Amino acid sequence: MKMKTLFFTVLLSAVMSPAASWAQPTLVNAIEVFEGALDDPENEEIALHWDVTNLTEDTLSLMVTRNIIQLVSPYNLPYDADAPGAYDRFCWGPLCYPYGQYSSFSTEGYLVELFPNETDTTFIADYYPADVAGVTAFEYCFHPAGDVAAGACQQVLYCLDAENCALNIAESTIEASPIFPQPVRGLSSFPYQLNGASRAEFTIHNAAGQLIKQQTLRAQQGVVYIDAAEYPAGMYILSLTTPAGDRVGKQFLVQ
Repeated sequence: MKMKTLFFTVLLSAVMSPAASWAQPTLVNAIEVFEGALDDPENEEIALHWDVTNLTEDTLSLMVTRNIIQLVSPYNLPYDADAPGAYDRFCWGPLCYPYGQYSSFSTEGYLVELFPNETDTTFIADYYPADVAGVTAFEYCFHPAGDVAAGACQQVLYCLDAENCALNIAESTIEASPIFPQPVRGLSSFPYQLNGASRAEFTIHNAAGQLIKQQTLRAQQGVVYIDAAEYPAGMYILSLTTPAGDRVGKQFLVQ
C-alpha cells in the first residue's frame, strides 16, 4: 500500500481588496494517491482521512461534495447491495453517508462549523474495490452550502492493481457548456454536441445517487432545459454517456 499526501494551504494575496477576498478552509495532509493490490485483505475497505482546519478570521460552516472524475467498470452506482462493482461513501460531521451519496446534507444541523484556528477531524473517504482493478478518481470539496467555488477541493486517485496509476486523459467526443444560470431557480439550459456519436444517455441523479431522470438524446446538438419546478431544492448530477463510454458530468444546485 502506498499513499501520497499533500499539505494544502490557501493563501490570500496581500494586494486583494477586502471586497474581493474570501475565506476558505485548509486541508491538512490530504491524500492524492492510494496504490494497493486486490489480494491484500486490508484493501477490502480503504479508509482515507485528512483534517480540515480554519486558518482564517471568519467562522466557516461547511458541507462536503464528492465529484466523480473517473470510475472503474463495473461501478455500483446508484448503490445496490446485490449488484457487482466497486462502490464508495464518505463520513463528515455527525454522519457516515449512504453508499454513492454525492454530498453531505446542506441543512444547518449537518454542516460542520469551524471557528478561527479550529480543526475538524471527522472526514473519512471509504472506497470498496470489490475485486475490480483499475483507477477510480474523486474530488472532495469542502465548502459553504450552495457555494462550491468558495471552498477547498482535493482530488484522490484509488489505484488497485493498475498498470498505470493515472487518469485516462483520452478526450471525450461530447462537448458541453456549463449549465446556466446557476443556481437553478427557474429555467436553466445545458447546451451539448455529440460530435459523431450515435446517441447519448442523459441522466440526472440526486445527492443520494438516486436516478431522477433519464432519456436518450439522438440529435447531434441541442439544448437540455432544467426546470427548477420539477426538482426539490438540493444538489444534482447531470451526465451524458455515449455507447463508446465517453462521459460528461455537470453538477447543479436547485434552489
